[in-house]
Amino acid sequence: MLLKFILILVLIGILAGLVLQQRVLQRCRVSEKIRRQIQIFDCLAVFVLIARFMPLPLGSTELVQILALACLIMLVISTLILVLVQRWCSGKTVWVLGWLLCSALLSAGVGVIGWQQARTLVVHETQLTLTSQFNHDDLHFTVISDLHLGTAIQGKQIDSLIRILEETPDQPVLILGDLFDEYTTPSQLQQFIDKINQSQLKTIYMIAGNHEYHQRFHEAYFQQLQASRIQLLRDQSISLGEHLKLLLRQDRSQPRQSLDELIGNSKEDWIVLDHQPKLKEKNPAVLLQLSGHTHAGQVVPFSLAVRIAYPCVVGHCDTSPQAFVTSGTGTWGLPFRLGTDSEVLRVTLHFKPQSE
Repeated sequence: MLLKFILILVLIGILAGLVLQQRVLQRCRVSEKIRRQIQIFDCLAVFVLIARFMPLPLGSTELVQILALACLIMLVISTLILVLVQRWCSGKTVWVLGWLLCSALLSAGVGVIGWQQARTLVVHETQLTLTSQFNHDDLHFTVISDLHLGTAIQGKQIDSLIRILEETPDQPVLILGDLFDEYTTPSQLQQFIDKINQSQLKTIYMIAGNHEYHQRFHEAYFQQLQASRIQLLRDQSISLGEHLKLLLRQDRSQPRQSLDELIGNSKEDWIVLDHQPKLKEKNPAVLLQLSGHTHAGQVVPFSLAVRIAYPCVVGHCDTSPQAFVTSGTGTWGLPFRLGTDSEVLRVTLHFKPQSE
């Protein structure tokens, strides 16, 4: 519901911008014929955007995604340029062509940079030291999250991801939710499953995120996962060794047990996987929470808005409990990032006694 509300607000913002665009063009004495032609392009662009965000197979195709991305960037940049230079505008054809050409070139540059950044996987390695009452061996695992299969992660990107994961085949892989979303088709999910099943990876654990449940047929998708080597766990725990457990939580958008109910009066240490980094629940047995969901804002300015909702947006946060939030491996909505990375995270955990 929240995402639909956000999309409606974005659409209202775009339409308001187009109305402003037409008024400025009228004040600049641009001919009615040219304004009508621009209106036709604007309507087509909005239609392509709506088509992308309709939960239909058409909206998940790479062609529609690229067209929607190009349309959105062109609409935004052309309107911004027009508003900024309206003092010097005129109705002359050469001025209109210059404005459109400048908008198209700038949009193409921004679009290519953002599209490439979204599809380029970056491997980040991090080491964390946790204080424990027990002597645990170092723990190594790989984290991927928010793939949103079918958007930026498909085809060659899946192959690239598998190659990166197979560099450490004995290292457990943790998928922190949003493997698929409301736009992922069954064939796109199956393509990923087939690659995983053919890989050399030995251990893969997954929690569900909020977007899996936005998919109307999520239970059928979960059944697809049951035929793979991916172990989907919801409010379940596994042992990582003596006195150390990994808790894989159901997403907070769904009914779930509380942290205290799941851990109880355990005297062991716990590492928690929870898709959304709300960090509202506390339990002294939890040493670390690993989360995704935020995409680090996906586009730099939005990271500021994300901080309003989440105390830890990306990276390591010295909160209670300590948290590490990945910027995610894929993107949602459009294959576009600006100032953020599509990351694969390799984590090494060290443990030190409380007395040190």
